[in-house]
Parts: sequence; C-alpha cells; structure tokens
Amino acid sequence: MHVGSLIPHFKKGDFGKLLIPRFDGAQEEAIGDLYFELSLRIRNLLEANATLEAIAQALFKSWFVDFDPVRAKCQGLLPEGMDEATAALFPDSFEESELGLVPKGWKVKKLEDLLVLQRGFDLPTQDRVPGAFPIIAASGPSGTHQLAMAKGPGVVTGRSGVLGRVFLELGDYWPLNTALWIKEFRGATACFAYETLRLLDLKSFNAGSAVPTLNRNHIHGLPYVIPSRRCVEAYEEVALRVHQRVRANTEQAESLSALRDTLLPRLISGQLRLPETLTDNEAIVAHPFARDGTEPLHAN
Repeated sequence: MHVGSLIPHFKKGDFGKLLIPRFDGAQEEAIGDLYFELSLRIRNLLEANATLEAIAQALFKSWFVDFDPVRAKCQGLLPEGMDEATAALFPDSFEESELGLVPKGWKVKKLEDLLVLQRGFDLPTQDRVPGAFPIIAASGPSGTHQLAMAKGPGVVTGRSGVLGRVFLELGDYWPLNTALWIKEFRGATACFAYETLRLLDLKSFNAGSAVPTLNRNHIHGLPYVIPSRRCVEAYEEVALRVHQRVRANTEQAESLSALRDTLLPRLISGQLRLPETLTDNEAIVAHPFARDGTEPLHAN
C-alpha cells in the first residue's frame, strides 16, 4: 500500500483501509493485560538493577573514597551497617600522604599497582560465530562468539571510538580491539576495579584527534590509594552478590522481552489463542498458551 517512487511512504488516510483481526472483548482485554503484565515485570527488573548498581557504587565510595568506616572508628564508633568482623579490617586513624589524609597503613601507589589494562583482540565481523561468550566493544556488548579470550569476572572499558563506559562481565568473554580489558588484577578484584574505573573521568584522557582514543599508560600512572587486601576482598564478597543478582535480573528481563515480542504478534494475528477462562494478570503470564487443536505452548 506504500506510495512514492523514490522514497516509499504510507499515507495517513490509508490506515482506515487496513484489515486487522478482532476478538471478543474478553480476549482483547486478556491480550492487553498480558502485554501490560510482561512490560511491567521487565520495567521492575530493570529498575531493581539500577538500584542494585547504585548500592554497590555507594558502598564503594563510602569505604574507599570517603573512608566512612575509618572516620567512625576514629570516634570510637562501630561503622554504620557493618558487623564487628568487617569493621576490624579497617584502620582506626589516618596519616598524611601526597594525596592528603589516608587510612593508616594504606599506601599511595599507582593505578597499575591495582590493575593492568590491555588492548582487546581483533575479531572481524566475518569471522564471528555466534556462541556462548559475549563480545565486549568500547560501547558495550556487541553480539556473541563461540570462543572466549578472557576469563571472567572481568572489566572492560573503551579504548577507541567510545570512551568513559565501563562494563563488568561475570563470565568468560571476548574483549574487542576497540576496548581495554583488565589483564591482571594486582591490588584489586573485579567489582573493586569496576567501581574504580567508573569513578575516573576517562573521557578527559582522550589522546585522539579525529577518533577518541584512550592510552592505557596515561591512567596507569595515576596516583591511587591502595587499601589492604582484606578490605578489598570484603567489598568484593558483598558487591559480587549484588552483581550476580543484576545479571539474573537482566537475563530474566531479556527472556520476558523475547516472550512478549514472540507471543504478542501471534496472539494478535490469531495464530495463538488465550484460554477463555483467564481473568487475572498473574494467570495470564503463568498459564500455558494453546494453539487450536494442538499442544499448549508454555510461557515460562
């Protein structure tokens, strides 16, 4: 029904000529409720992830930027929200350093004493074989491949094209050549390194003219406060659980999105039907979908 010779387009007035299937009121309402319920669950999962990410970052800043546990112990107090065993890992005083007051016993070294960044690996589009391992580019996930080049958990940030974004990958992955990945965790762990890089203004280290480029050596030499290993591991134990929950939520949201995008067109076209007895939203999502005269399709 499109018109136009060079650029196909659709006339607004032609919408009235389209034929679409109609159902009785109960079926149409059930299909609408299904769409709403699935979309609401997806939104709730993504909002929960944003909250979880914020919690992990706030805890990192409290412990390793603002030094709240140390400040509390300086006053003879138990750090808020922290058990005694974890509080015992933190110093109870500060000392002078080139960066100002830092927790006693924590050293000021270089960022490369925490982590070592490495350029990613070439993988031309024609050589990619979809598989179980995510490909991480400067801008983020960019498809999958049958092989992995780095063990998870790992951290990736942009090297060329897009700077400033940081990604935590819990499983094995392929860091692309447009990215930098942490080849060696020295004084850091994965979640600790992830938050460390997120707080750096990586865009300000752009060394490219036409294409934004990050030279890893420009940030390896940055002065950084190196906490005790036990404090880093205590944070990792908490943060890793948070990010595992984020990943589970993400996978569930992707599954629900695929379910919604696959089933809704079939329901609207009449290929699938909803049982007439469905009335509430919860049942709509949990109930098997049936194809007329064939076996049911399950929506889980």
